[in-house]
Amino acid sequence: MQTTGQDFGELSRAASPEVKLTAEKYVGTGYQRLLTFEVPGGGFSLFGRPPAELFLTAYGLMEFNDMAKVYPVDPALIERTAQWLLDRQNSDGTWADQGYSEHWQIASETPTTAYITWALIQAGYEDTPEVGRAITHLREFGLREEDAYSLALVANALAAYDPGDSMTRAVVDRLYEMRVEENGVVYWETGVASFMGATGQSGSLETTALAAIALMQADAHPDAVSGALAYLVQGKDSWGTWSTTQATILSLKALLLATEKAGQVEGPVTVRVSLNKEQTQEIVIDQTNADVVHLVTFDRGFSPSGANRVQIEVEGGGPSTGSGEVNLMYQVATRYYLPWDQVPPEPEAKELITIDVDYDRTALAVNDTVTVDVGVKLNPFDFAQGKPTSVVKMALIDLGVPPGFTVLTEDLSRLVEQGVIARYELTGRQIIIYLEDFSSEKPLRFSYRLRARFPMRAQTPPSSAYDYYNPTDLTVQAPLEMVVSE
Repeated sequence: MQTTGQDFGELSRAASPEVKLTAEKYVGTGYQRLLTFEVPGGGFSLFGRPPAELFLTAYGLMEFNDMAKVYPVDPALIERTAQWLLDRQNSDGTWADQGYSEHWQIASETPTTAYITWALIQAGYEDTPEVGRAITHLREFGLREEDAYSLALVANALAAYDPGDSMTRAVVDRLYEMRVEENGVVYWETGVASFMGATGQSGSLETTALAAIALMQADAHPDAVSGALAYLVQGKDSWGTWSTTQATILSLKALLLATEKAGQVEGPVTVRVSLNKEQTQEIVIDQTNADVVHLVTFDRGFSPSGANRVQIEVEGGGPSTGSGEVNLMYQVATRYYLPWDQVPPEPEAKELITIDVDYDRTALAVNDTVTVDVGVKLNPFDFAQGKPTSVVKMALIDLGVPPGFTVLTEDLSRLVEQGVIARYELTGRQIIIYLEDFSSEKPLRFSYRLRARFPMRAQTPPSSAYDYYNPTDLTVQAPLEMVVSE
């Protein structure tokens, strides 16, 4: 979770005690979980195993710094994490892979240096000699970056250090020139994978959010900022996120920063949302809840023809500038369901990851076990991205667990010990399998067991496989019907 102290404070004053308690519980749980990824000796890695990795350590520093504004984070944790990064700077002011960042790498040392510098500045280390040397490097070499993602990282580091510096302005102006204007929005594309491995649409979301943050911090090109924010709003999926964790975090940071820059609403503002001019829901927005997402849901009253009209009316308010105009961002999303036999199958030739899940039986008695065989393979061409692919940094296999069944975790733990899978997690209805550096040259097969606990007839949830950092490449296998007798 990433927010600011002011954002959380406003939410706390407006929220009920129950909502506030729930939010604090989530922050606390997230904090404790993040601690498990610290590597003995300092730094962070993907699963807390050595070696620690530069990018993930800088990422962790950003998370802890943001969290410290709303939750009691141990200052010694922030200090030793920052010191781990400072100790690994090269003499020329850069950071680059030196054997301890095997999973997260990017081709150029300049964007790596920019990201770490940005993290250190946000954590309060802008006056250290190490950050000074890094800024000198970025000012000298930053404009040589030819990709928008890399240049956006440089722009953020420079803008965080000194937004008024001439080189900051030059980098921001160059970033502005890289924009794409299309259908009323502005966005930036990237030709490289981000630190999180995102490409395609996910890469554009990350890059656009980074560019918007840099432009706002430098108080530059408000027209592009407005178009970028519109692009981010359009990019939000029906679940309220931006497909990947990193794209979601960066998009939220950009939108929250835009709220801070815009000033407070004089309000109140009344927003009326209606469906087919019959159902109407009303929201009142004022200074206590202007930075909170308001959700309006219609679950009835739809037109049988499928043509539905959503009308949004805004009344009152006005920003602190006194212009009389109110700028509110909104998204309209729909969700519908089809029987599985009506869902058109995706041709296997166009799947990034092919998944096959086979139960050795679908009819059994209470306390019987069923063995599930799973086969996954990475196809050598990514049709969604339109390019060859041989390795996915992090593949996720989402295996549906039928209701009334218990997962025999010793099977999955053995797979981790044997190095077959990197990690697994259990939820109420699924097993999430993590595969690191999944190669098209090494298809994978493994098995696990489930135990039936209750008599029932039910379907398993669907199973799926996808690239964690590019989840649009999703392969789904239809559910199976299970019958459990007394």
